Amino acid sequence: MLRSIWKQWWPLFLISALGLFFELTAIRWLSGEVRLFSYFKNLPLLAAFLGLAIGYAIAGKQRAYWSAFPIILALFVVLVFLVGRVASPQALAYPSSGDEFIWYTANFAYWLALALFLGMVLIFFLLTMLLFIPLGQAAGVEMQRHAAVPAYIVNLLASLAGVWFFTLLSYLEASPAIWFGLGLLGLAGYLALRRSLSRGALIVFLLAIAGVAVMGQGELWSPYQRLEVSDLYLPRRSDGSQVKVGQTLNVQQVFYQRAIDLSAGFLANLRGDIPELDDMAFSYNLPYRLAPAGARVLIVGAGMGNDVAGALRNQVGHVTAVEIDPMILNLGRELHPERPYADPRVTAIVDDARSFFKNSTAVYDVVAFGLLDSHTLLSGLSSVRLDSFVYTLESFQQVRAHLAPNGLAVLTFATSDSAPWIEARLGRMLGEVFGVESVYVHRGVMGTTFVAGRVPAEKQAALQLTAWQPDRAAGEIPLTTDDWPYLYLRARQIPDAYWQALLVIGLVGLALVWRSFPQALHPNWHFWLLGAAFLLIEFKSITELALLFGTTWLVNTLAISGVLLMALLANIIVLRAPRINLSWMYSLLFISLAVAYFFPLDQLNDFSPIVRALTSTVLLSLPLLFAGLIFSESLRRLGSTSEALAANLNGSVVGGVAEYGSLWWGVKSLYVIAAIFYLGAWLASRAKK
Repeated sequence: MLRSIWKQWWPLFLISALGLFFELTAIRWLSGEVRLFSYFKNLPLLAAFLGLAIGYAIAGKQRAYWSAFPIILALFVVLVFLVGRVASPQALAYPSSGDEFIWYTANFAYWLALALFLGMVLIFFLLTMLLFIPLGQAAGVEMQRHAAVPAYIVNLLASLAGVWFFTLLSYLEASPAIWFGLGLLGLAGYLALRRSLSRGALIVFLLAIAGVAVMGQGELWSPYQRLEVSDLYLPRRSDGSQVKVGQTLNVQQVFYQRAIDLSAGFLANLRGDIPELDDMAFSYNLPYRLAPAGARVLIVGAGMGNDVAGALRNQVGHVTAVEIDPMILNLGRELHPERPYADPRVTAIVDDARSFFKNSTAVYDVVAFGLLDSHTLLSGLSSVRLDSFVYTLESFQQVRAHLAPNGLAVLTFATSDSAPWIEARLGRMLGEVFGVESVYVHRGVMGTTFVAGRVPAEKQAALQLTAWQPDRAAGEIPLTTDDWPYLYLRARQIPDAYWQALLVIGLVGLALVWRSFPQALHPNWHFWLLGAAFLLIEFKSITELALLFGTTWLVNTLAISGVLLMALLANIIVLRAPRINLSWMYSLLFISLAVAYFFPLDQLNDFSPIVRALTSTVLLSLPLLFAGLIFSESLRRLGSTSEALAANLNGSVVGGVAEYGSLWWGVKSLYVIAAIFYLGAWLASRAKK
């Protein structure tokens, strides 16, 4: 009996799990090797969705495209390495008109930067889309062998398995060679099961794994990003000779941070022969020279330990060091020349800054923000960067609640001449929370250091602090909040590069699909609109969970799992119920959207983590449950899984584009946009009926 069930369902389970596993693999690897996609991770996500949608649409209607998969895979791997190793270490070609700040961009003419940017985006978007068409086609064919709802249940269970298997590999800090090795091993097993595995495909798979392994030597992969560590040498002013002063950490192939020996003994031996180090030591020491003897210090974004070492050099009583990336923290423990994390006065915690602010009740004399500005986005499902929620009004208000009387908040940010409005925005937010008269600034080699709190006049002079003067010209720049956390956007708008890239991708993609896969241009509009709305709710769920539990990598997995579990529960209900009233489900869906929109989730912060987790999960999942019931009941009535999933994934691509509306109207607006899509889906279902 079990053997019969296994034989019947195993192919569908395997190919469905591989589809989601390869989706996560492609997004992470592409963003790590080609730096442009560190800022645009949702573009390969949308490309994968579109490829899967086309595959489902042509399931059983055209020839199998497995023969093309090895060729596309080989081309994908070669281009990623070719472009990544040549372009990523260089300044990025990004057509900014000053509306968004991105690190390390080239000073090209606008139209040249636009052409290079759009060319790279388009090539990898189309290549990723083509890579996933065979996977979607195979899954569609397998689902056609079974009844609609049971097949969808197996598809969901397999998707959960794919997500958590990739999560396990991320937790183990496995390299891309292992991701590709295990994924292609599973794919070879599926093809062998269906007697479609050719010798040529097997050779390409082995070459791809070997290429990723060889080219990936020296790389480290944390759960967040691609890291590289190298020795740091600086020249003496007197004779130009090189002196090893610590380590350099690169992220996504560009400079991110350093671990430097700034101890008094090391600097005394240099006798000022490397002035840059003296300036850096001054900046790192500054916050703690303002603190009382035996001060209690909190450092968020502690990194490899420079800020912690600065606190210890100034005889603080205790340091709580919070760092979100466990691998960076471990590198600091092993490699920092001053060994700050080995000091018994230091407690190191792996956590997100906002999560720590909410869960801790401790009070500190100094709360210091390290140089925690990120070079990547939150996930492949959002336009929110990893550090976005750290630099909001609500975050600074939480910092103030953690300060002792006469305590100080210190924030250092590596500002840029191309985006002076970021410094102006940070100063205005600190002034809003602490009072303009209590904000001081120091500009040094590390960037701009803000000090918020009471600072005696004699210390202001000694530490080169001046009173913060708001820039009246920056008065119209919006302040970042938890609903609009886009620190790196100058104004509430969609940057030119975003809509230009989406327009080009849309036109070229439409022409390609119309020419080669016309079946995908005739979707079932009910399922299409359900997919568009569903993805927006998923985006919003990830954002809400990030606010409640921190922007950790695991939050993304939990949010995706919550979506899949709600869909799974909906299918189980549909299997047991003879018929679901769709009108009632739509009514409950709109009510749950209204509750989720208006309920202030920050009110849950006063409850225990378990109560907060359960309540927030229920509130955020209710719309997904009712939407899942609508989808599954409609799927049962339609009787065709491949047609429904093709339309649903096609709609998800449009939902991913609509997510950019949050850049204009705020994150909460995604509920409103989703409600409009759901209203359209309801009207489409009525019209079809």
